[in-house]
Amino acid sequence: MKNILILSVGGSAEPIVNAIKDTRPQPDFVYFLCSTGPNGSRHAIDNQGDPCGDTRKSKCPECGTEHYIGNPKGKAIVAQARLDTDHYGVVTVDDPDDLDECMQVLKKLGRTIASRHGRDCRIIANYTGGTKTMSLAMGLIGILSEQWDLSINRGPRIDLIKVRGGDMPVAVEKWRIYADIQIKAVREAINDFDYNQAMHMIGTLLSRPLDKEFRDSLMSWHQICRAFDAWDRFDHRGALDLLEPHGKSQHKNIILLKRLLGLIKGSGYEQVGDLINNAERKAHRKNYDDAVARLYRAAELFAQIRLEREYQLRSGDMELEDLRKDLQKEYAPFVRDKGKILLGLKDDYELLFRLDDLLGKLYMEQKHRIISTLKARNQSILAHGLTPLAESDYRSAHEVLAGFILQTAHGADIEIEVPQLPREGIIE
Repeated sequence: MKNILILSVGGSAEPIVNAIKDTRPQPDFVYFLCSTGPNGSRHAIDNQGDPCGDTRKSKCPECGTEHYIGNPKGKAIVAQARLDTDHYGVVTVDDPDDLDECMQVLKKLGRTIASRHGRDCRIIANYTGGTKTMSLAMGLIGILSEQWDLSINRGPRIDLIKVRGGDMPVAVEKWRIYADIQIKAVREAINDFDYNQAMHMIGTLLSRPLDKEFRDSLMSWHQICRAFDAWDRFDHRGALDLLEPHGKSQHKNIILLKRLLGLIKGSGYEQVGDLINNAERKAHRKNYDDAVARLYRAAELFAQIRLEREYQLRSGDMELEDLRKDLQKEYAPFVRDKGKILLGLKDDYELLFRLDDLLGKLYMEQKHRIISTLKARNQSILAHGLTPLAESDYRSAHEVLAGFILQTAHGADIEIEVPQLPREGIIE
């Protein structure tokens, strides 16, 4: 793995030379970030003569004689660091006080490094030299880029002006700063119900050197996001296993999962409410075909649960003999393989109507609206058609199907509504 050193260059050559010599392991290639123009730092890199000499002069107030303030002799940086032309490159900015220009130049340099040296190289960005804006840009890019490490030269100070000598590059701990920035993106993912993305971003942070207390928090958040991702995929058992260690903060969700799984008493219709919530999450993320498919399944499941709980008729495992005798002849054409009666959504509700059930009666009152909505759903690419559904299709389906379910549940005194999965509160 190659080691690449990037240095921002200002008016002093000594810290730049020290950074090249003292960086461990020794850099395979060095890039200098310089400013152009008559007062820029580009000339200090490899000009002939003494481009790094201090040519400032002072005049004696008594005799008027001029003398150099510092040493006018000073070879170019690459000469002092003994770098040959094959081991360094120069990138320049026209205005070293323009933050956007400095940022764009460094981003382009990052792409150049990846192309020339490979994406797996180690990059150390030393922001000791240059203008404050150049240093700020390098620090920002270094924090935002996972691949870049940061360093700055440090040494003894005798005043607040600058390090006078004996400085050396010291690594800068950037990962907690990087993590704090990434956590904002994690919150945004959770706010969009994208628990999988949040989980993967937290997992990436866990691979970084962070303090134990923060790592423990990350591990807890990772497990909770993993639980809600499982829940979003209807893996309720897996979600419960992941949430149970977090009973203090997640006790309400744990109770709901146990009701969904039938481990504790509930209305028995919680899965219908869970499907409606899932549809809302899919619509929020603009997955309208998925959302409408879940609404269809919620309406179908509503009737199936009613048939099983009230009449012991289990969808997919129903035989003619399970029906009342006066209904057996009518449903004989629905018998398929192995003597099982196979019913669709409309058939389930019509059977409830024939059983004189309230849900069947309420369905018959809205039958035409529901069938019209189902026809539109059948054109979906996830059903029998090739047409992707739009937001308006989802809104219409939600109004009809979810509206029918909630209105009917209220009329039948069935508790069906369950809380939506959280969009905040996971990250403390």
